[in-house]
Amino acid sequence: MSGTRNVFVMSAAVFALIAGEQLWTRFLPVYLVALGAPAVALGLWGSSKDFLDAALQYPGGALSDRYGSQRALLLFTAIAGLGYLAFWVSPSWEWLFVGLVFATAWGSLASPAMFALVAESLPSGRRARGFLIQSVLRRVPIVFAPTLGGMLVERLGLRDGLRIGFSISIMLAIVTLWFQNKYYLPPAHPPAPRTHGLRTLWHRAPARLRRLLVADVLARAAESMADVFVVVYVLDHLRAGPMRYGGWVGLQMAVSIASYFPGAWLADRFGPRLPVAITFTMFAGFPLVVALATGHASLTLAFVVAGLRELGEPARKAMIVDAAPADARAQTVGAYYLARSVLIIPAGIAGGLLWAQGPLLPFSLAAAIGAVGVVYFVIMFHRPGHVPETHA
Repeated sequence: MSGTRNVFVMSAAVFALIAGEQLWTRFLPVYLVALGAPAVALGLWGSSKDFLDAALQYPGGALSDRYGSQRALLLFTAIAGLGYLAFWVSPSWEWLFVGLVFATAWGSLASPAMFALVAESLPSGRRARGFLIQSVLRRVPIVFAPTLGGMLVERLGLRDGLRIGFSISIMLAIVTLWFQNKYYLPPAHPPAPRTHGLRTLWHRAPARLRRLLVADVLARAAESMADVFVVVYVLDHLRAGPMRYGGWVGLQMAVSIASYFPGAWLADRFGPRLPVAITFTMFAGFPLVVALATGHASLTLAFVVAGLRELGEPARKAMIVDAAPADARAQTVGAYYLARSVLIIPAGIAGGLLWAQGPLLPFSLAAAIGAVGVVYFVIMFHRPGHVPETHA
């Protein structure tokens, strides 16, 4: 009972913080440009996000395993609030990087703690469904918040519109911190204060988890190389308005939410490999469709493809959690994402250098890298024994 309550509290906190962030996060690359950032800085922004994601994942998992996921999530919420405040007071584009360091705490430090809380609260056979519910609640705000953010930008201007969004995020962080502190219940069996080194975690990881990591890295490298430039390409080169762009992001999230349910059915029916393979295929397809887009209809198709990238995410997360040792679950999740993020750091910088040569180049190379990831996954996971048949 306490486990179910804790998952609900965590999901409500995720809903609130994501709702605030999505008012402005999609427009930060445009804000960088408006504050005078060069093209390479846009690529550095994407790589900085990847670097922080890499640097903070394992410490977040270690803190969660040592002190409990509930306490860790309280701390990470407070740190994220400081990041929102730093965004609000930023006088120049360089200061946005300072805010990014703190704001990333929620998505990076907190991620292993969320995985661990779901794993502690639900038995193995229900974890993929637990991730499905959490993923749906995480993305519901993205259906409407970017459109509202685009409306603020169009009516108030870029700077004032984003500052309103930052203010809302700060208030939501304060409310969320109070809510979690009041309603989290302590675990029935407090975690033992044990920390494992990265080398130990790597040797304890089963081979199927390492193979999944390789395919995941290739898919996310494609994402990192292209995604930070999508908003700039759509607004500046294809001449779409911020509100319309926000609507496309909302469409993407609506497709993501809808895709979780057939993804769960596919995982139940055929095992997790099929929905995960479809997910990796969409990671390769999105930058290609963006590069081929010529108008609103083709861009709509592109954002539908982007939404389908989430179809196999609950099954993939359940694979990771089920493969992690129970005494170091959050640390293993943190180590997995640490390795993934470190390996994709060069992708954003490479995308920035390619963007300076031509706006279509990062999208084309991203599609090729994603295609390699799909082929690798299909080859390495073609037999049932290569991956646990975790049912969503």
